[in-house]
Amino acid sequence: MSAVTAVASVAASPTGDGVGDFTFAYPPKPLWSRESQRWALERVSYSHYHIDDRLLDACVAAAGKQPPMTPETYANEFVPSLMKAKSRFYEVCRTDGIKVPCQIVWGSHDPLATFDHGLWLFRGIAQKQRVAQFHVINRTGALPFREEPAAFHQIVAAFADGH
Repeated sequence: MSAVTAVASVAASPTGDGVGDFTFAYPPKPLWSRESQRWALERVSYSHYHIDDRLLDACVAAAGKQPPMTPETYANEFVPSLMKAKSRFYEVCRTDGIKVPCQIVWGSHDPLATFDHGLWLFRGIAQKQRVAQFHVINRTGALPFREEPAAFHQIVAAFADGH
């Protein structure tokens, strides 16, 4: 059986006040450098112990694979595309619903999207999908799968085993 797990999905949660704009304000220069990647990861995490050289190497490598997004590209292409996808997602939730079991996994201290954002995302899905679950992993930010990997694995495995 197919199923969906959304993890700390700020992009899918209802649009709020754009806390990402505040969270990522005034990053260190140069952008996309190891220092700026660490800075960003620290801002979205509850604790920093999971930020290691391997993660930073992967982030720097990923940033180097594509041209950096300019503020104009972000405003004129990315944001409208995200809003269109989000609108379509909530339209499906209101009409036909998601046809497979769904779970939402959220970090209790996510600085990009509050607990309420996650709960509203869950409510949108659960209105038409009766097999829906909402899990919060305590003392985690936007990366609960890195900050508390054992708890995250237990939640996902239990959901997969049950469906």
